[in-house]
Amino acid sequence: MTGNEELREPLTAVEATQGDNKDTAVTEDVSVDAPPASVVTGKRKKKQELTEEEQVQHAEFRSKKRLARKERKRSAKAAHSEAEPEYFFEDGYRFVKPYLYEYRTYAKERWLGRPLISMFTEEFGANSPEYYQAAIQSGRITVNDKIVTPETIIKNRDLILHKAHRHEPPVIGEEVPIAYEDDDLLVVVKPSSMPTHPCGAYRHNSLHTIVHRMRPDLPQLNIVHRLDRLTSGIVILAKSGVKAKALSQCISDREASKTYLARVRGHLPTEAFDDAFKQQLVATAAKNCAASEITFPDDQTIHISCPLRCLSQRDAVWECHEEGKESQTRVRVLRIDQQTTLVECKPITGRTHQIRLHLQLLGFPIANDPCYGGELHFGESSERREAISVAQEAKDARQLADGGRAAVSIDFSTPQQEDESEEEFYQRTCPWCQVGADAGYNETQLHCARIWLHALEYKLDGHVFCVPEPAWAAPSTEY
Repeated sequence: MTGNEELREPLTAVEATQGDNKDTAVTEDVSVDAPPASVVTGKRKKKQELTEEEQVQHAEFRSKKRLARKERKRSAKAAHSEAEPEYFFEDGYRFVKPYLYEYRTYAKERWLGRPLISMFTEEFGANSPEYYQAAIQSGRITVNDKIVTPETIIKNRDLILHKAHRHEPPVIGEEVPIAYEDDDLLVVVKPSSMPTHPCGAYRHNSLHTIVHRMRPDLPQLNIVHRLDRLTSGIVILAKSGVKAKALSQCISDREASKTYLARVRGHLPTEAFDDAFKQQLVATAAKNCAASEITFPDDQTIHISCPLRCLSQRDAVWECHEEGKESQTRVRVLRIDQQTTLVECKPITGRTHQIRLHLQLLGFPIANDPCYGGELHFGESSERREAISVAQEAKDARQLADGGRAAVSIDFSTPQQEDESEEEFYQRTCPWCQVGADAGYNETQLHCARIWLHALEYKLDGHVFCVPEPAWAAPSTEY
């Protein structure tokens, strides 16, 4: 696990836009599996009412939670004290200089009973079986802080550690503007391409870490809400845990109001909707999901109600489905260009990828969102498309000529030499370093760094935060 599991192969257009939270590595995420029925929120059984089996489950779950809390504290302390890797900028992107990193996690339920080597090769395909074999034997991968064999069986509560040379994907190299600040809050404008929190392959190239680096005088910043990696716009951070909890409760109680801008493919009427158009929207939505309900509060507003559920937790892809959770969005037309329509979206609920899915449901997807019905490079000039295609073909040809990662000869088994620093040792045995610093990403990934969705306004706790429209929202005849 090098931190590049999200980059295990050159991504397709859809894969590059799918999600922020792919299950990409044995990471610092020490989350605990779902609790047994006796521990679920809501009305809980008294201890004396539990069966013997439920009491065992209850004790195991509480023990896991204690271990997870302990490990989170250790990880946070280590992250705070470790040397910060360098950022550098190239071709409009922000890069993180590769660095040594310890991935830690407790064994997930699906790993139990499996040999350690099998789990790594089947779950994390970014590295070869030879790499994992040598990493286990040399102690770069350990279980419960002990060197084990590749055939060691994973058991409940095992703590798995992998020390590796971590490469993070690049993000768009724009600055993070501060839109508002007072004694309690810091409001910033997130560029697209970077996740809000550290997750998956992203750690230092996440908004939270970048803002911490910008403002070292604010060590207790807490992000109040999330924004998808490919989406730009307002993100609110609280300067204390107490304030963050209060604002999060407001959001949970639906006391917040959000407004987004989106550019969709096709033309919606800018005048009052006639009956034929309304019937068309209702029919399209019903065809895409029978559980959908489309209504019209007025002749220029569309109210979308359609449940959403997770289609793939690993790939962070969602879908409209009758068995999903309730979700509602209101859409209003602002203006049209040659091939697109700019719309205002107000999500009433806050489900993952909600706006993207609801616009696709109507038959008017975000134009450059290939994951949910759009088209990669939509709106790019023919010259620009050709340049991107040529650059990708050239890179693919170079990798093919070099034989790709699999053909690179790496001596994983040779231990660290006396005259070799730890950094040099991990670089020598890092597959990503051996194929070149840019081999972990390609043109498709870089050009799938944003979609036309922007958080424009946020009303919360008596505040109204509003930021400028993005460049793609300006009237244009090119689209």
